[in-house]
Amino acid sequence: MTFAVLKAEVGSRKGSGSQFSHFSDFPLLVWKRRVFQSVKSPINNKTLKINLPYLRDRRRAIFITILIGILIFIINVGILVAEDVMEENPIQWTLYLINEGTGALVGLMLVPFLFYFFHRFPLDTKRLFPNAQFYLLASLVYGVVFTSLMYSFRVPLYQYADFSIRNSFNHLPYRYLMEYFKQFSFFWLIYIVYRFIMEHYKRKEETLKAAELEQLLVKAELEALKMRLNPHFFFNTLNTISSLIYDDPQKADQLITHLGNFFRKVLNTETRSFHSIKDEIALTKQYVEIMKGRFEEKLVVDFNIAPDVAELPIPILLFQPLVENAIQYSMGQYNHCHATVAIEKTADRLICVVEDKGPGISAERLANPFGIGLNTVLSRLERLYHHQHQFSFSNQATGGLRIEIQFPIND
Repeated sequence: MTFAVLKAEVGSRKGSGSQFSHFSDFPLLVWKRRVFQSVKSPINNKTLKINLPYLRDRRRAIFITILIGILIFIINVGILVAEDVMEENPIQWTLYLINEGTGALVGLMLVPFLFYFFHRFPLDTKRLFPNAQFYLLASLVYGVVFTSLMYSFRVPLYQYADFSIRNSFNHLPYRYLMEYFKQFSFFWLIYIVYRFIMEHYKRKEETLKAAELEQLLVKAELEALKMRLNPHFFFNTLNTISSLIYDDPQKADQLITHLGNFFRKVLNTETRSFHSIKDEIALTKQYVEIMKGRFEEKLVVDFNIAPDVAELPIPILLFQPLVENAIQYSMGQYNHCHATVAIEKTADRLICVVEDKGPGISAERLANPFGIGLNTVLSRLERLYHHQHQFSFSNQATGGLRIEIQFPIND
């Protein structure tokens, strides 16, 4: 997959309403319906079930608002009770519970409708004055509905408790005005809670998008490395096979087998970024055998692998570009190559080393010491380990180049 394809894939995910679809795509009050989008992970090809955020996010936001409402209810009742205790008056539990309970109940009933209103008519800062007027009108409607519902709930409860409704709602028009000042505050408090929660999920959505894009970039870089690898030595190997097919048919047949095994293993890693060290070493050895078909005894690669690391995960095609680099410069300068691949581990890190006895890095190459293959490896390590890896190279005193890579051991 090239970077052009990557761009098209990311664009298609944005346009097709993937797991990052905005929560406005679904009805507000369908509480129990759970909607999922199945997404293939670009790293391990596992199917991820991601709950589309509308219902989940709104339910959580409303739940937080309910908790705030209950807290306000408890505080108000506590204040009234404290006043009675301080003034040594009898505590009117029933009256306080009816008054504050109906207020809290109505307020909580209206929260979903306010959330829908805030979402349907966002407070746009570019048109702040007309939007503020509209929100002021909405708060007036909210106040009228709030007081009307509260009155309708209290009438039967007052009758049941043998209280006079007239004492509480005498001169109802004035009561609307009196209650509106409190409800205006509640209106904007709920708006602040709504904005806070929506901003939280917006940041969370952006983080998920960035994580998915980074995974796609890792996959794209691996695909770019494979696409460069395939034609890079494929035709050279075919030329070697062509020269051997009449002079040494058995060796040509072995080379074809190694070539087939190598590309089969590379293609089998299409949807992964990691495999075991055992598989990585087998893949590297297949590559070395193919190159030996060209250079024969001029090429020697030793493997020094600690016995306790075979099943640990390692990035795919980590060593092939390093070995290729050693072969390229050693053969170009000395017409022979002797390289060593070594892996050992500490308590929580892997140490991977590739050494050769070639010319090392000259002063002219220090500005740009590596080619496309090694630069791709560096970029992949950065995306896979996020600054937790170390990559170093140095000319050895006895001649040749030493490249060392360290990174944390992943389970």
